[in-house]
Amino acid sequence: MESSFIKSVDIKEMKATDAEYHASDFISASALKKIKVSPAHYKLAEKEPPTDAMRFGSAYHCFVLEPERFETDFYVFDDRTIYEVLIGEGFKSPRSTKDYKAWLESENQKIQGREMVSFDEFTRIQAMRDRLFSHPYSRMLLTGGLAETGYAGVVETEAGPVNVKFKPDMIQMKKRIIVDLKTAADASVDGFTRSAADHDYHIQAAFYSDLMTKMFEGHKDFGFYFIAQEKKSPYAFNIFEAGPQFIAQGRYEYEMLVQLFKHCIDTDTWPGYQVFCNNRYGINELKLPAWAVKSLDYYIYK
Repeated sequence: MESSFIKSVDIKEMKATDAEYHASDFISASALKKIKVSPAHYKLAEKEPPTDAMRFGSAYHCFVLEPERFETDFYVFDDRTIYEVLIGEGFKSPRSTKDYKAWLESENQKIQGREMVSFDEFTRIQAMRDRLFSHPYSRMLLTGGLAETGYAGVVETEAGPVNVKFKPDMIQMKKRIIVDLKTAADASVDGFTRSAADHDYHIQAAFYSDLMTKMFEGHKDFGFYFIAQEKKSPYAFNIFEAGPQFIAQGRYEYEMLVQLFKHCIDTDTWPGYQVFCNNRYGINELKLPAWAVKSLDYYIYK
């Protein structure tokens, strides 16, 4: 760890449900990314309802990282048997029959607060895990460690004390490795590199690595690995190690954003885009991007 920004930490494991963890009012890597848009966006951000992609990602993470918890948190909805029975009885629209609706009511009673996953989604999740675990190093990174362990506490920084929280997907403590499992539309080197930059993954990698290094001081820093997997067959994936340049940029950005957050907290001011303007008037110079600057040669034919 090449920075002295973090002076000391008083961070402990956070025994909380996912809902309690996300409700706690501590700064996180996700919050820092919102502050990077502007403090006003962070302050006024409303909790977004989970999208289908987010719901699928939660089920995927749980099945891969915490398979023993999957059945208690998720319910696989499978109506194939009742559908085939009703088709066999001559019904052209089985799902509109009284028998199907009675069966559906009994299934709803079994869910009991669990998140529902369709059979097709579950089949895809199984195939994705099988692909991941067919690779020995990927399997090693994703098993046998501390999965989905949340931490929270006070970090003493050069800007003052800040309450923080973070929750790595997987920690391999002996190897001093943090693993983050991502679904991706494109897990190729070029595709995921673009996605990592677009989603500020460098902030997360540096933030987590530095906090873990400070919490568990040892002979080397914690490394950070991404495993990015596509959601369509053949469910190809890639393993990425966050390199020095990636971590250095992430560290620079999270340190600046933590300082900005601390100032906003202390003064209770939450400016918008103008906070990133390099003059006190909040006026930006508008320039055309390089791709828009081009010659307009033309020829008149008679």
